[in-house]
Amino acid sequence: MENALSLPRPGRCKWAEGDSGNYTFPCNVRVESGTSYCADHRALVYMPPEERRRSRSAAAPVFKRIAA
Repeated sequence: MENALSLPRPGRCKWAEGDSGNYTFPCNVRVESGTSYCADHRALVYMPPEERRRSRSAAAPVFKRIAA
């Protein structure tokens, strides 16, 4: 038996949970027009560009040359 596709209700948070195509949308909070997530979930998925650059530079691997 195949699972029916579960979609979030229009105007509600699109925060998805699950895997392998079996997603649920447990957050039923209303969202502002033009946004996909409620304020709480938007804070989890959105990272300002400055912070993204900072975390990228901090996580960049450092390669050291080894004398042969």
